[in-house]
Amino acid sequence: MPTPIPAYPAPLVRAIERCFRFGPFVLKPGRQLLLKHGEPVKIGARALDILTVLAERPGEVVSKRELRARTWPDTFVGDGNLKVHVASLRKVLGEVVETPRYIATVTGRGYRFIADVQD
Repeated sequence: MPTPIPAYPAPLVRAIERCFRFGPFVLKPGRQLLLKHGEPVKIGARALDILTVLAERPGEVVSKRELRARTWPDTFVGDGNLKVHVASLRKVLGEVVETPRYIATVTGRGYRFIADVQD
C-alpha cells in the first residue's frame, strides 16, 4: 500500500505556489525561482528577495529601510549595498534606469514596482 501524502495547511501550500507574472517573467518566491519565457533566470538570492518584496506591492513605494529589513533581517547594511543588488536585479530584468519598465527609483525614499502584476 502506498504511503499517504501528508496534508499541508492551505496557507503554506498557497505561499509555496504563489507566483507573480509580469512581462515575460514569472516569479515563484516559494521556490526561489524567476522564469523568463518559461526558462529559469540566473539571479542572486538577495536580488530575488528584493524583487519579491516589490512584486508583492506593485505601484507602492517600498522604502529603502523596509527593503533592507526584509532582505537582510539580522544584518545592518547601508544604502550602497541595496543599490548594488537593485542594479543587479535591473540587469537581470533587462532594465534601463532612464526608461524603467519594472522598477522605478523614488529618489530619497525607495523603489516602486511599476509593471502590471498578475498573481
